[in-house]
Amino acid sequence: MVSGLNAVERAIIVIIAYGIAILAVALLSTAGYPPIGLTFTSLSVALILGAYWLQLRGGLLLGLTTAFIGILLLLSFGMKQPSLLLALVTMDLALGGGIGLVNRKRELRREKWRRAKSFQDRYDEEIFENSLNVIHFIDKDGTILKRNETSRSTIGYPTKRSLQLSEYVHPEDIDQMKVELLRLFERREVRDVKLRFISQKRTVIPVEIKATRATERVAVMEACNLCQQVELERRLMETEARYRYLIEDAIDTLDSGIIITDSKRQVVWANETLARFFGIDRERLIGIDALRAFGRYVGAFEKAEDFGQVVEEAIGNGNRIDSYTCRVRPSLGREERVLEYRSIPIETERYKGGRIDHYIDITTIKRLEEGLREKTKHLERSNEKLEEFSRVVAHDLKDPLRTVETFSGFLLEDYADRLDEEGADHLRTLKNASARMRQLIDDLHDLSSIHMDATSFERITVKRVLEEIKEDLDVRLRGVNLQVEDDLPAVMGSKTRISQLFRNLIVNAVKFNDKALPTVRVGWSKESNNRGTVALFVQDNGIGIESRYHEKIFGLFEKLNPREHYEGTGAGLAICKRIVEEHGGEIWVESEVGKGTTFYFTIPKAAAKKEVNIHA
Repeated sequence: MVSGLNAVERAIIVIIAYGIAILAVALLSTAGYPPIGLTFTSLSVALILGAYWLQLRGGLLLGLTTAFIGILLLLSFGMKQPSLLLALVTMDLALGGGIGLVNRKRELRREKWRRAKSFQDRYDEEIFENSLNVIHFIDKDGTILKRNETSRSTIGYPTKRSLQLSEYVHPEDIDQMKVELLRLFERREVRDVKLRFISQKRTVIPVEIKATRATERVAVMEACNLCQQVELERRLMETEARYRYLIEDAIDTLDSGIIITDSKRQVVWANETLARFFGIDRERLIGIDALRAFGRYVGAFEKAEDFGQVVEEAIGNGNRIDSYTCRVRPSLGREERVLEYRSIPIETERYKGGRIDHYIDITTIKRLEEGLREKTKHLERSNEKLEEFSRVVAHDLKDPLRTVETFSGFLLEDYADRLDEEGADHLRTLKNASARMRQLIDDLHDLSSIHMDATSFERITVKRVLEEIKEDLDVRLRGVNLQVEDDLPAVMGSKTRISQLFRNLIVNAVKFNDKALPTVRVGWSKESNNRGTVALFVQDNGIGIESRYHEKIFGLFEKLNPREHYEGTGAGLAICKRIVEEHGGEIWVESEVGKGTTFYFTIPKAAAKKEVNIHA
C-alpha cells in the first residue's frame, strides 16, 4: 500500500507528519515536558517517515529542512546555545542522509535484480524455449534437469518425471554418451559429437551434440537434429549413383567413340562405339596408359604414323585438339569410316589433368558434302546455261516484237484514212500486246538475273536513294504527297537493286490509288531493328488488298485487277521479293480494303560510322 503511493500523496503525508510533530511539541511543552527532547523526538519521527521514500540527495535536503524547523522551535523556547543547535543540525543531516543512502543502495539492488530477472526471462523465452535445437540442462549423472520445447516435441516422453540420458540415447551409442559426459565435466565442454537419439515413438534421430559445463554439477547440452541432412546425403548418394550409371549408359549409346583418362594418363572408360569403330575389345583398354591403349588400335587408320604423332603430342604435352580428320581403313568386321578426332583436357578441380578423347563419325557428312559439291557444280552449270538461254531468248524475241509494235504504229499513222474503226482497234490491240510482251520479256530477264553476293554489298544511304527516285519519277509523282522520314538508317546491299525495290513499291502505291490526294509514306520500324537487320516500309492510302491475297500477290504474273484498269505485267512484286530475299531479308504486306496498304521488308543494316573529332 505505502509503496504504491504517488509523489503528491507522499508529499502530503510528509507535511502532515511534520505538522503533527510541531503540534505535539507545542502541546506537550505547555504540559510541562522538556522541549528539547520533544523537538528531537517528534522531528526525528517525521524525518524518518519522509526520508523513507528519498535517496541520498533528497535525504540530506529533508534533514537540513528538519534541522531548520527544529532550530526555529528551540529558539521559540528561548534556547540559543550554539552547541545545541549544531547538534540538532548534525543529527538531522546524518539521519536524513543515512536513510537516503540506504534507500539508494536498496534501489540499486532492486534495479539490478529487475534487469537480471528480465534478461533471464528473455533468455528462457527467446533462446531456450524457441531454439530450433534440442537443449537440455543435465547433471553429472545424466539426469535431465530442464529441457526446451524442441526437446519435448522431438523426443517426447512425459515432462513431469525426471528423464535420464540413457532413456533416449540409442543403445549402441550409450557407451559413447557416457564417455562424452565424463569428458564434459572434466574439460568443461565437448563439441561435434555425433550419435543417435530414440524418440518416444521409437524413431531414430541422428544428432550432433555440443555441451558446456555451467557449474560443477550442471551443464548445458545442445543437440542439432541431422535427420534432414542425413536424408539429403542419402538422396545425393542415390542421385550420384543413378546419374553415374545413366552417364555410363549414355556414353555407351553415343554415336561417337569416347575414351576418358585420369590425371595419371590411365584409361578409366572406353565406350562400346569405340570398340565398334576399331574392332577391339574395350575391356583391354581400361586401366592401362593412354598411349599404350592408343597403340592397340592405331593400325586401323590410314596414315597411322601422322595421326600417331598428333595423338602423342596431345596426350604427352596436354594440348587441346579441336578437330583432326582421319580415315579408318575397311577390314574384316570394320567399315570404312571418316572420323573427326578431338582431345579435350579436363579442367575441373576434381578431375584436373584428365582428358576426354572423341572420335566423331562424320562419314555421312563427308559423303553429303561431296554430293553437295557435285550438285552445286551441276547447278552452277545449269544456271549459266539458263542465263545464257534467257539472254538469247530475250534478244531473239524482242526484235520481232519491236518490229510488230513499230509497224503497227506506222499503219495507224499512215493508213488511218483507209482503216475503219474496227481495223484501227485491232491494230491498237496488236501494238499494245507487243509492248506488254516486250515489257514482260524485260521483267523476266531482270528477275532471272537477280543474283547477289553479300561480299559485294556496299553502304547505302536510303534517304539519298529516295531523293534520286523522286527526281526520276517527277512527272508520275505530280499530285502525289510523298513523305519520307528524315532519320532513315543506312543499309548494306546493292544500290541498284535497292533503288529498284523502292521504285517498284512507290509506283505501285501511286498506281493502285483511288484517293483525290494520293499519299505515299516511306519510313522504318524502330521496334524491328534487331539481329543485324532493319525493317523499312512503303505505305499508301490506296485501294487496299484483301487478306486472302496477301501471299498470292508476290507470285509471278499475279494481277488482282483487270488489265484495262491498271497497266503492268504482274512481275513487279515478284521482283521485289526476289531482291529482298537475295539480301537475306523478308517482305510482307499489311492492308485494309479501302484504307491503304503497307509493304514491310527487312534489309541488312549498316554499321554505325565512327566519327573522327578533328578538334580532339
